Amino acid sequence: MRVTTAFKRLMDLPGVSVSEVDFQPARVVVTVRLRSRKLFCPECGFTTKARYDTRPVPSWWRHLDLGRWRLEVRADLRRIDCPTHGARTEGVPFARAGSKFTRDFEDLVGWLATIMDKTALRRLVRIDWDTVGRIIERVMATGLDKRRLDNLFVAGVDEVSWRKGHSYVTLVSNHTTGKFVWGKEGKDTATLDSFFDDLGEERSAQITAMSMDMGPAYEKSARKEHHAVNAVICYDPFHVVQLVTTALDKVRREVWQDLRKLPDQEAAKRFKGARWALLKNPGDLTDDQAATLRKLKRRGGDLWRAYALKEALRAIFAGDLTEDEVGELLDRF
Repeated sequence: MRVTTAFKRLMDLPGVSVSEVDFQPARVVVTVRLRSRKLFCPECGFTTKARYDTRPVPSWWRHLDLGRWRLEVRADLRRIDCPTHGARTEGVPFARAGSKFTRDFEDLVGWLATIMDKTALRRLVRIDWDTVGRIIERVMATGLDKRRLDNLFVAGVDEVSWRKGHSYVTLVSNHTTGKFVWGKEGKDTATLDSFFDDLGEERSAQITAMSMDMGPAYEKSARKEHHAVNAVICYDPFHVVQLVTTALDKVRREVWQDLRKLPDQEAAKRFKGARWALLKNPGDLTDDQAATLRKLKRRGGDLWRAYALKEALRAIFAGDLTEDEVGELLDRF
């Protein structure tokens, strides 16, 4: 098999033929020819057989590495006279407009960005920090499913922190598919307003339920006119249980302060160690913490009542109870 044929099959680039392969110390340069006689504008896709002129120097793109060798693709390209964008170098079927990387290379970077941090990605593929960002922008611009906001009936919204918690990104998910469908930097009402602007009034009215945390910003946006006015707002179980846990800890501190006023000062010291017995899940308790919890149960009072409420809510959201058991628990409180 000829080396040009081998590399044509190896790279599997659409719309080209391999004419030459040059092995160099640290890289392999593959020269290709476009098979199509038609030229197309990389900006708008306008096609024509007429050329404006030919570029005096070859164009090149970086492809997926070949082991330890850097693999480059080169081609002599023509220029097209686009009625909209003027004179432009013709587009190629294996790379995005304005990119010096093949589509395969950029798709790899886009996928790696979803599973590893940017610094590790940069070192792995041997490109700089800013290049990673520009590649991700191009992949997102062409790779997003334009129908991802259709049939959005049950949605979820939450914020994710980045840069050590100093910045936030708001993400909207489709609970039916389990996938994120929208995102933007920020976590306030205006940020979620942008989502509903992209969604449009008709599709916004189709949302029947929307989950979110208990902060006021997202609910304020969802309740605006032409937004998710028909949706049932569902609070995130994590934040609901967190709120009850905070209330439980407040009751615990009040009990501890009362014990400090008693003549027996050791009672307050012994009770101080009950914090984790109350806040941890029962299945995660140590033997000593479980013994402390049994003592608190025998003592009863407001503290045990608060603890029982916290555990009842946690069991409800975890799905550990039947509908009848949930009703019995709620009747007790």
